[in-house]
Amino acid sequence: MSATKTLISVSEAAEILGRSKSTVYAALNETPPRLHYHDVRRRLLLREGLETRFARSTRPRIDKPQAQAAERKRKTADFQKQWEIIAETANKTLDCGAWPGPPWSGKQWAVLAGCIDIAIEEANSEI
Repeated sequence: MSATKTLISVSEAAEILGRSKSTVYAALNETPPRLHYHDVRRRLLLREGLETRFARSTRPRIDKPQAQAAERKRKTADFQKQWEIIAETANKTLDCGAWPGPPWSGKQWAVLAGCIDIAIEEANSEI
């Protein structure tokens, strides 16, 4: 066993782990504790293997990269294009001039839903 062990403070541990000091203190004060002081009197932690011990007992951070603006615009454009195709197909299927304005009966809503379903199927086959 090594005669000299590297002991670090809570603030140094927080900096190494990329977390706040309060997160490290929370890990030390939980029941059961997720981290332990190696020197309780001086409140020092063992540096060796700190990341591994912390990662084993802590859920991962939610640092997932967010969708970029260009990707969002592309998805919006695809969505709008898809609904333009659906509207065009539904308008060909349904004679809009024969329909009175809303409110519609349940049968009329069912016909409209059927036309939209057919248009969605055609749009999905085109895209």
